[in-house]
Amino acid sequence: MNVETIKTGKCPVCGSSEVYDNRGASPGNQRKFITVSAAKSFVIDAYVCTACGYFKEFIRDEDMKNEKLMNKVKEKWNKTGEGRIG
Repeated sequence: MNVETIKTGKCPVCGSSEVYDNRGASPGNQRKFITVSAAKSFVIDAYVCTACGYFKEFIRDEDMKNEKLMNKVKEKWNKTGEGRIG
């Protein structure tokens, strides 16, 4: 899996190092979860470049390694087609 540049602290759009994330922050008004099913959800890490406004969300690495959670996604969500839009 390729590591997204913004995760390293450098914006892939403008090249700035003014990148901030919500890892470890208090949830407050942030969207911290994506519900997969009634009892399962992903934790979201969000990154923003304050120089250009580029914003990106990722599912936490621990959740990506959770086979039961990934199987629940495959069961409940639609698989995106190869290059198709809509």
